[in-house]
Amino acid sequence: MNMKITLRYIHLLGVISFLLFNSCGNGQVSEEEEQGDKALQLVDDKSLPMDQRIKTYVERKIGIPADENYQMEVFEEHLNDDGVKDVIITVNRLEHAIDAMAKTNRTTKAAQIGFFGQYNYFIYYSSKTNSFSEPFITASTPQRKLNITFVNLSSDSHKDILVDYAIRNSQFRRVYLMLDDVPSYAFQWKLYDGWGTPSIESYCFDFGPGYRSKVKDIIINKGDMKNIGPEQNYDVEVPEITCTNELVKRFFFNEADRKYYTPN
Repeated sequence: MNMKITLRYIHLLGVISFLLFNSCGNGQVSEEEEQGDKALQLVDDKSLPMDQRIKTYVERKIGIPADENYQMEVFEEHLNDDGVKDVIITVNRLEHAIDAMAKTNRTTKAAQIGFFGQYNYFIYYSSKTNSFSEPFITASTPQRKLNITFVNLSSDSHKDILVDYAIRNSQFRRVYLMLDDVPSYAFQWKLYDGWGTPSIESYCFDFGPGYRSKVKDIIINKGDMKNIGPEQNYDVEVPEITCTNELVKRFFFNEADRKYYTPN
């Protein structure tokens, strides 16, 4: 290759680099970025009023048909440090669960196990980023919706999320810490089990100063639960649990993997 060809080759590379820089890095977006923005807008239309925007996002993201009768609840709380309330949205698809089993002729068997499946969801909306999270699927009994409560665990300036879900005659609690503006699953324990049977058991949650970090410890005590008769419907009845001071376990937060552990 002679000197003239080499100089032309270098010049051509410079022109190509200049064009690429100006098309992708000089206030413009690439074709891939533009397609990604359009795809996101198809799911989350930010031009809509907030209530309609939530409904649209839920139906498009989960894939709920327009004619499906589902239940949605909205909970507002401070879940990050921007001083503006954020939102947790729960979605319950009981009708879809029943219809899905009817189509496979398994309604009776499904009813016996409480239609257990992926029919309960929750979604986080961040006021800080003005965006929704992916749906958190909670496999459970759809006859009972998710119960959402909030507590200060990881910070005194914002709340964390407690998600209670049912499986037949038992109920469990999951703890999601709000770390980096994202619900981070950190712990799970049962609230009760065997409701309506002689082998009933129940527990209570309490919280104390962090043993190994600034995140509060989780303290599990035994509960005393009022039982129901086998003829009563545990999907309708409201549980009555009296907390005792009998310690079951105390869990501390491990910052390395963002999970709770017990030292004993």
